[in-house]
Amino acid sequence: MGQVVLGVSTVHAPFITGAPKMAPDDRRQRVYDGFSQLREHVRRAEPDLIVAFSNEHITNFTPGHVSAHCVSLALENPALPEFNLPKAGVPGDPEFARGLVSYAYANDFDLAYAAELELDHGTGLPLSFLTPDYDVPVVVILQNVIFSPMASVARSFRLGELVTRYVTERADNRRVALLGTGGVSHWVGNSRHGDINSEFDEWFLRQIASGDYGPLVRLTQPEIDEAGDGANEIRNWLAVAGGAQALTPSVVLEETFVPGWNTSAYQVVWQ
Repeated sequence: MGQVVLGVSTVHAPFITGAPKMAPDDRRQRVYDGFSQLREHVRRAEPDLIVAFSNEHITNFTPGHVSAHCVSLALENPALPEFNLPKAGVPGDPEFARGLVSYAYANDFDLAYAAELELDHGTGLPLSFLTPDYDVPVVVILQNVIFSPMASVARSFRLGELVTRYVTERADNRRVALLGTGGVSHWVGNSRHGDINSEFDEWFLRQIASGDYGPLVRLTQPEIDEAGDGANEIRNWLAVAGGAQALTPSVVLEETFVPGWNTSAYQVVWQ
């Protein structure tokens, strides 16, 4: 019997590594300190494997080929050297990944899969802080958060639940950490770039921290749209929340707005 031993969700804003000096020194340091705390949580949890719920930015998915949830079956996925990130090979676990897809099919949950996925900053940035030696295998599940129509946040929550059931029933004493990456409210690539919806952020973070996920699972797409097109990344947070229901969440970082980076920065750990 395997066990989910940790959950982590964190911002993956590209300027964190791509333009660090654009942020005020104190704000930048608090974000880096948050990553240091998360890295320590990962170290102490001693996971054999990380399942990363993440998204990409038109790196693998295109308007002509979109998957709601796509699992990499690769022995190694390339992390792209963008925004000052290192060029790296992120180890995978094909046996675990293939077993997860089969388990999902047997439980009426369709998962797409790929032989390999390129990992842009959406996944590569958090991993560069949390596992800088790339010494923990990572099974990557990319979720579509760009192209409409999208799967509901409730489905992402159920995906997290499914992963944890698979770990518990089939993962042979594995210690598994769940990672969710992405921002809360933000707008990307349009006239509202740099805006945030602080009211939505505060409400979202309080619901996560309290473990009261019901209102989050019931969010509709129009409600999410009020927090920006980038807010669709909360699907990654909801997947971790679904999978970490036996663990206790706590807020590690709450930076409502980081000038220069023009984004909020939030981090949560479940332990």
